[in-house]
Amino acid sequence: MAQKRKTEFNLPYFGIDESGKYPTIYNLKGDYGVVIQINNPVLQYSADPSAYDGSHQLYVNITKILGEGYVIQKQDVLTKKIYNKADSTEYLQQKYDEHFNGREYTDLTTYLVVTRKGKRGSFYSYNKKNYIDFEQNIGKLEDLLKRNSLSPKILTRNEIDLYVKRILSMNFSTNNVSLNNMRATDVEIQMGDKAVRSIPLVNIDTIDLPEKVSTHIERNDKDTLKGFPIDTMGFLYNVPLYQTIIYNQIIDIPAQNMTQRKLELKRKRHSGIPDPANLMCVEDIDNLLVDVARENQMLVYCHFNILVCAPLETIQQTCNYIESSLFQQSIIPNKNAYNQMELFRTAMPCNTVELADYDLFLTTADAALCFFFKEALSKDEVSGFQIRFTDRQGIPVAIDPADLPMQTNRINNRNKFVLGPSGSGKSFFMNALIEQYCMYNKSDKPKWLMDVVIVDTGHSYSGLCSYYGGKYITYSEEKPITMNPFAISESEYNIEKKDFLKTLISLLWKGADGTVNQVESDVISQAISSYYSNFFGKPLFVDITEEEEREILKEAEAEAAQLDYTEEAKKSLDLDGLLAEAQALTNSFEGSSDEKLTYYEQQYQRLYDEQLQGTIEWLKDAQADDLYITKLTEARIKNKEEFKRKNVVELNFNSFYEFALYKIPEIKEQERIPFDIDEFRFVLKKFYKGGEFQAILNEEADNSMFTESFVVFEIDSIKEHKTLFPIVTLIIMDVFIQKMRFRTEQRKALIIEEAWKAIASPLMAGYILYLYKTVRKFWGEAIVVTQELGDIIGNAVVKDSIINNSDTTMLLDQSKFKDNFDEIAKLLAINAHERKKILTINQLDNHENRGRFKEVYIRRGATGEVYGVEVALEQYLIYTTEKPEKTAVECYSNFYGSYRAGIDNFVKDLKRSGLKLPQFFNKVNSMRRPIYEEGKAEILQLVS
Repeated sequence: MAQKRKTEFNLPYFGIDESGKYPTIYNLKGDYGVVIQINNPVLQYSADPSAYDGSHQLYVNITKILGEGYVIQKQDVLTKKIYNKADSTEYLQQKYDEHFNGREYTDLTTYLVVTRKGKRGSFYSYNKKNYIDFEQNIGKLEDLLKRNSLSPKILTRNEIDLYVKRILSMNFSTNNVSLNNMRATDVEIQMGDKAVRSIPLVNIDTIDLPEKVSTHIERNDKDTLKGFPIDTMGFLYNVPLYQTIIYNQIIDIPAQNMTQRKLELKRKRHSGIPDPANLMCVEDIDNLLVDVARENQMLVYCHFNILVCAPLETIQQTCNYIESSLFQQSIIPNKNAYNQMELFRTAMPCNTVELADYDLFLTTADAALCFFFKEALSKDEVSGFQIRFTDRQGIPVAIDPADLPMQTNRINNRNKFVLGPSGSGKSFFMNALIEQYCMYNKSDKPKWLMDVVIVDTGHSYSGLCSYYGGKYITYSEEKPITMNPFAISESEYNIEKKDFLKTLISLLWKGADGTVNQVESDVISQAISSYYSNFFGKPLFVDITEEEEREILKEAEAEAAQLDYTEEAKKSLDLDGLLAEAQALTNSFEGSSDEKLTYYEQQYQRLYDEQLQGTIEWLKDAQADDLYITKLTEARIKNKEEFKRKNVVELNFNSFYEFALYKIPEIKEQERIPFDIDEFRFVLKKFYKGGEFQAILNEEADNSMFTESFVVFEIDSIKEHKTLFPIVTLIIMDVFIQKMRFRTEQRKALIIEEAWKAIASPLMAGYILYLYKTVRKFWGEAIVVTQELGDIIGNAVVKDSIINNSDTTMLLDQSKFKDNFDEIAKLLAINAHERKKILTINQLDNHENRGRFKEVYIRRGATGEVYGVEVALEQYLIYTTEKPEKTAVECYSNFYGSYRAGIDNFVKDLKRSGLKLPQFFNKVNSMRRPIYEEGKAEILQLVS
């Protein structure tokens, strides 16, 4: 048996010249070109038909810029790769990487090869002017690509060399490339254990193409996807069992006048023989020439070839899928492509010269460019603040939800609005987001630091808070959440703080659903201004003056003089002494017995009256002194109380309440305005000392809250309390604002779950607006999360204060809201294209070889993308909100002393047990401890 002849595969190049402005590759026919790596302009699943039209027009412009004598060769390389990432430093992100490592995915790389055809002849001749024109055109092209965000990168010598080697080996997946022998047959080229097959789209003998082509096609395989625009060649993403696909697209721009003359001559030849086939040909040529003349379209020769590399045993199945997909678009590929080696060689950059005439067909550039591949896959966004979700094929992709879109003016603030019905994966999505927000807080070399404050009503974040060692604060009657919002420094007192306190006082008085009229609002505002002016003015206490003391003494003496002291004085007289003194005076009196008796009686009466009057005067002076001291003491106490009432000596609600009850009547009297001070006093009394809620606004908050990076306020116990719920929520928001001002080195996020409903009232609209506008100044963001459709539709506060100030919208599966989605779309200003994207959430056939996941639509600015929320088991165990699952995880974390150690051992025991996860949860909960005995290697008896 004769041995098959071996032939050396010769490269069709002279070499690569780097002496000019661009590295230029020269082929053996004298053509030269540059290779540019680009990103396709339309993101997959963009849902915008105009994006495909714009991309088409871009390539039309490119053909016109380059003009006659140029060949445009576009190659889209789809490669199956294996995901492998191991550079994460944080525990949960390492587990996230491990979850995806080893997963196969599709990678897309696009190259644009621009070739200037050399003059055909026996010898190659160099034309300097043509080369200068070539460089100028490449410069124009590069600028055009940059302006359209295609990120052009002109390949260097080494990169071109590697690119050619990758085509020769059909290997775009590994770093090292090795070439193998080729065996060409009529149907394929065999390279070891794999085969390469070329599938040209057009057989020029039959031209089995649709009569009309578009820049894109629309899906109609599902009701939810009906009318969804995709790339004409979008089926290439779904080709099974391949290793590499190169979609080779070639546009050769000939001399226009000469080509038109050839067409006209051809038309004459066909019209000379009037049979149906010739008449159809004449009609086609006429239509073509009309398009060229009327629409100023260019005539081009084009070639489209799908180069497929797959294992030998699956290559036929792979090609069958491609051919059937083309057939569904009324494209019947060339079945007579026996020149497999020629077609393979023409896939090499700058080697389209080897295409035979029978591999090219003539049409307009506008029609030919409809077959250009226009889509790009999601790529990691280049940023210092990357948060990872998955793309639509289930591979992690990093996006920047804050900084990059701010820098590119895609958004003007970092605030977010999250909407997802129950069961849509909202809690998992928020846990995944917050986990990554905080993942560097404990790192030695953090990429960023972030403080997160969460107001929750359902214990959705208890696991994550425990994992990060955060502060979890639950409201209870025994230990209410307290805050003294009045205690601020003079520098902190500004119009925003004043407005907050006005909102708080109005809320205490009128309730969340109440209203405050303009007069009442102005009175409260003036009382707050006077309150702080008084405190910061630091008035000195002035005691009773000497003149006031003299007046008090006069009052005491006058009051004492009005009293009758006779009887009391009589009781105090020394009658025996008076008798003795009167007898002594009588003994020295000379006279008769009757005279002595009279004298005795006179002296006794005189002495009695003198002592009585003296005692009365003494008693009167003593009473006056007592009255003076009492009245002086009372006056001083009253003076102090009046000073305290009129002047603020400490900042809290108690002092404000006292001050307001003095100040508001004063304002009311001065301005002659109505104000129900009695209602005000009575309603607010419950927050004053001795009242039911005296601690809430008077006791200082736990200072550790201001330094802790992860704080959760769980207020589920008061969510039905109409008085406390809005007040406590408002207080927490103020805690966040203080924290925001205090922590200058950290990013900040305030996340309000269903608690936002407590503050979504007209009374608090101004404060919410202030909060949303203030967080931007302090490197922060506010995120409102809701699941109730009725809460947002028709709520003016939600629209004006929350949604209008949230440039990022995050929507989970909206299928439960499909009957009301028109209202949601109107409220969120979602256009028709974005709506199509949203309706694809969880609707694609992208579940194969993936774990459980839910999808989320993230709109930053005017446009959004859909991402997957798929997590590792370790993350699931921390995120879960199911009570039995949380109990089992806490059993392990408590036993092993930390959440991380508990999770590690939980996963290890789960794998060793052989149980499914639900069974394992049940077993742990029934045993109330880890299922392995400490220190033993054998599993306990497992009985389901």
